[in-house]
Order: sequence, then structure tokens, then C-alpha cells
Amino acid sequence: MDPYTTASGQSRWRRGVYAAGLVIPFTATQIWALLVLLRLASLDGLVGQAFVLVLLGSVVAIWAGWRWTYKLGRDRDTRPEPTPKTRIPT
Repeated sequence: MDPYTTASGQSRWRRGVYAAGLVIPFTATQIWALLVLLRLASLDGLVGQAFVLVLLGSVVAIWAGWRWTYKLGRDRDTRPEPTPKTRIPT
């Protein structure tokens, strides 16, 4: 085990997993709801236009959720520590 590594990697991994645990069911629910609407509704007239708006809104919501998950999984806030200098024995 390297004594110079930080523990932020594990924290970053946990945040990403927790965020994915929220986003995956949300994504599945959005896709299921769109499939139900597609199966039950006739897509002519205003219903078709409303379905397109719902589809676009779902795509944006899913994209935002996965983007949030990706940002939580990355740890760009902390700067990497400099490599330790090796000492020359005298």
C-alpha cells in the first residue's frame, strides 16, 4: 500500500455509485412511461405533438441525470498531490 495516495478515490467511487443508483431507476421509469404512451396513444394531431414534447423532455431529463452522475463520479475539484521527492542518503 502506497502511503502517499489519498483516500478521495474511494469517496469519488461511492458518490458515483450512489448517483447511478438514483439515475438508473429514473431512466428505466422514463423509458417505460414513453413505451406505455407510445403503445396506448394514437399519434395524430395534438396528441402526436404532445408526445414529441414529452419525448424531448424525457431525453433532456435522462441526459441531465447521467451528466450529474458523471460529474459526481469525477473528482476534478481536488488537485493531485505532487510526487514525493526521493531522498538521497548521505
